Amino acid sequence: MSRTTDVIVVGSGLGGLMAALAAARQGREVRIISEGTGCLAIGTGCVDLLGYAPDGASVEDPWAAMAELAPAHPYSLLGAEKVREGLDALTETTARHGLVLRPASRDGKPRNTRVPTIMGTLKPTYLMPDTFEPDDLGKAKRVLVASVMGFRDCRPALVIDQLRRYPDWANKEYFPCLIPTPFDDAHRALNALDLARAAERPGGSEWLIGSLKERAEGCDLVLMPPICGRHAGSPLARELREALGCPVVEMLSIPPGVGGLRIRDALMRELAALGVELVENANVIGAGVAEGKCLSLDISSTGRNYATKARAYVLATGGILGGGVLLEPGRAIERVFGLDLALPADVAEWTEPEIFGSQAVSKVGVRVDDKLRPLDANGALALENVFFAGRSLGAHDPAVEKSGYGVALATGWQAGLAAAELAAAAHNTGEAATGGEQ
Repeated sequence: MSRTTDVIVVGSGLGGLMAALAAARQGREVRIISEGTGCLAIGTGCVDLLGYAPDGASVEDPWAAMAELAPAHPYSLLGAEKVREGLDALTETTARHGLVLRPASRDGKPRNTRVPTIMGTLKPTYLMPDTFEPDDLGKAKRVLVASVMGFRDCRPALVIDQLRRYPDWANKEYFPCLIPTPFDDAHRALNALDLARAAERPGGSEWLIGSLKERAEGCDLVLMPPICGRHAGSPLARELREALGCPVVEMLSIPPGVGGLRIRDALMRELAALGVELVENANVIGAGVAEGKCLSLDISSTGRNYATKARAYVLATGGILGGGVLLEPGRAIERVFGLDLALPADVAEWTEPEIFGSQAVSKVGVRVDDKLRPLDANGALALENVFFAGRSLGAHDPAVEKSGYGVALATGWQAGLAAAELAAAAHNTGEAATGGEQ
């Protein structure tokens, strides 16, 4: 196997997969280096674009709110049209594999929607599966809140108590229920992924429909955990809605992220069809750099080390939690290239007294130009054939803004396009990566 390719993407979260998709669709040979499964394994399956403004105000129209973001914000660097390109690429791809994602609309314009979670809270999001009709939530008056015996993460009574705190949900009539488990004997607490897999097995549809049919009688909405299948394009949610004769909404859940895995399933199928190579369980431990270019990445995998090369690189390695950003006393560092990241020298200034407010440490990440190439501390280009995407970028706070997936898919898509263009130019000029596996 050759160790030289056109584009190497590091990371297999949403940003990395979108970068690989963009580069592959430009005809480039693409290799993904992945240590784990990425953030989609803990995702909800909905796509947040921009739920809150930097001042904490709730956002209804994320496209209008983008115009008010700081110049260094990833959305500001790209511009709304390039963000939309990434969003369209994702929805077109998932739809090809049976998972239709779409926004709610009001007066013909797309808008954010507040979606219930299994904790009974409401979360703003932009793209949702088409089995979820936002108008169903507002019209419903008799709501069945269902969960499964042995699934401790979702308790209908808690969901109902919490939903009643919201004015739009306070006056509905609720009916809690626990349906029987599909497992005769479970040695541990079940999670949503266990149940979603069980629902796809032979007899799974009959179990779900049979358990809910009588209980849902007279209700005009069923809220349940995301257990209608683990794969993109599963027909279970539609079958259930048809059988019960009322809307069925899967609430957003804590990890494991069944909804996120459905998106990942669609993207991985597409990447496989395009011939993208996936190298799993591989950790990037360093890089060879000379004259402002990355020459190679150092990989550690299954007990051996080697170097791998490409003409262009996309880094979608995540932030602090994902391992793309390392914290040391008084400083923050990008993990692969050792880029110094801006944070106050005094560690006490990394956080604010308001725990739910935006924190300096939450916004730490790589500073980039409008092509998503890294800049040094003086604002000069640091590496001309490297592009960053997703949570590894600084100047945004996805937890507070509810912008994580939106930034990941938009920057991943544009980084992949830029890397593909650079790799194509290198082909045309006869420039080639040198070396290979060691």
